Amino acid sequence: MDEHVMNRRRVLVGAGAASAVAIGGVASASSASAGENGGGSSLNGSWIVSRQDDPPADQTKVSTVLSFAGGNVFISHDIAAAGPPFTGTWARRSGGGFKATFWTGQAGGGPNMPGVTVRVRAWGSVHHGRISGKYDFAVFDPSGTKVDSGTGSFSGRRIDA
Repeated sequence: MDEHVMNRRRVLVGAGAASAVAIGGVASASSASAGENGGGSSLNGSWIVSRQDDPPADQTKVSTVLSFAGGNVFISHDIAAAGPPFTGTWARRSGGGFKATFWTGQAGGGPNMPGVTVRVRAWGSVHHGRISGKYDFAVFDPSGTKVDSGTGSFSGRRIDA
């Protein structure tokens, strides 16, 4: 097997990929803390979630931290197995729901070798202090051609300060 070829698991775990969903929430445009703003159905704060890609992908569960920040900034970061952070944007939806789109890149196999880019789109909701949802992801080569894609789901709880 060629050491320069990336397999799907390496791209997704290394890129923190379909992390889609480390989905979490930090503050909304008002600068209130999670405890001050909304309790059970508020997105405010950060969340630790377990995410898993749908078959036929590797069925390993990944722990991810999701954060929703003011100005509609979204951050997702796989922590076990560790990966690079994803950054993007999010929007509220009715009924405690949200949607987010976020991206990350991965270094290539050596000097002057560009890597792949991963886009994740997630949607879900918060009810009774729990967050859950689904995501889809796409992996693009340096030319912008989609080389892989998939779907998955996540669920978790708020991180208390």
